[in-house]
Amino acid sequence: MAEGRFKVFLERSLHHYGSPDISAAGISFSAISIAAALAALAIGPESPKYIDIPQPPQQFYPPRPRIKGILPLPRNVFRGIDKASPEYLAAVTPEPRTPRDLALAPGESRIAWKQRMAASRRKNLREGIVELTVRKEQTDKFLAQRGARRQAERQALIERKEREDEELTNPSITRVMKMLHKGVLPDPGRAERLEDMRAKVVQKEQGRVEDRQDALHTLYMQARDFITNEAQLNEAVERVFGTAEAPVTFGTQYGGGESIWNTGKPDTVQDMLNKANKTGGSSMEQNEGYTSLTQKRVKRIAEQLTGGKI
Repeated sequence: MAEGRFKVFLERSLHHYGSPDISAAGISFSAISIAAALAALAIGPESPKYIDIPQPPQQFYPPRPRIKGILPLPRNVFRGIDKASPEYLAAVTPEPRTPRDLALAPGESRIAWKQRMAASRRKNLREGIVELTVRKEQTDKFLAQRGARRQAERQALIERKEREDEELTNPSITRVMKMLHKGVLPDPGRAERLEDMRAKVVQKEQGRVEDRQDALHTLYMQARDFITNEAQLNEAVERVFGTAEAPVTFGTQYGGGESIWNTGKPDTVQDMLNKANKTGGSSMEQNEGYTSLTQKRVKRIAEQLTGGKI
């Protein structure tokens, strides 16, 4: 078989290169060994089939088809009123109000056929609703009984006492692990810990309420300086920028302006420390004392005593 395949391969190669006949090419097929044929048809080591691995008869299962789309949730038909009640069936499948006399009507055969079809639809709808209601009740009862039975079996397995052979052959299990297998681990300080946590929650909520009240009072005190009308806006603009007759100048320090560029550089940390410790600076600053600092402290104490901003 290998010789035949190699002969066909060789003939096709020679035909491709211009020698369609093996004898014309001067090649004797009997001189080619089986080893050379196998070597020509061999698979290289880079191929995954280089190592022959036996395959089982059934290696792969047929792939499951991918179902596109999403199915909607089934609607609960029996939601609301009782669908199997006579009142509901009478309202859904009403009888004809004015029955027609077939003897007086033309085309009585067609009218009779339509009446028979309507009666059949009413009957089928009534019987279908009743049968679906009975089947739903049976299904719900079966599911409830099966769920209760499984819960009882599970609880019985949980509360079942350990067998004597298991207890004697498990000496390496610690006492804590045994207690864990029986249920929840005991927690003797759980009540006190929960009480402390409740007290912390209440305290945090009370602090949040007090902070909100303080923020509202601060907003109320600062609302005195809010600009609420056009007159107050004009007054603030004139106070900062001046008027057309007396504009704010940005000249020397005593030029009458209130610009921050006319009051010198801001105080550094060292300047603040010197004012607090009465060291450094000019003699006037040293003789000033703790007047400004005392005023700020008294204002802060008054705010703490009154419970709000001043």
